[in-house]
Amino acid sequence: MVEYLNILKDLYPNMAWRPNHHASLHIGSFLLLFGLMHGWWMFVFERMIGLLQKTNTNFKLGELSL
Repeated sequence: MVEYLNILKDLYPNMAWRPNHHASLHIGSFLLLFGLMHGWWMFVFERMIGLLQKTNTNFKLGELSL
């Protein structure tokens, strides 16, 4: 992965690095710590969806209750 990112930097010197570039360097250690990715990769998004589902909107979109 490091070699791939180095080649990417050489091919596209003006490209801005993204968080995914950094995260890709940790995939190996994540697999050792947590196992296969299909078991944990959506955890953050599922938690956020759960919080949004619990938010009371009174079925009014785009308005905040005071």
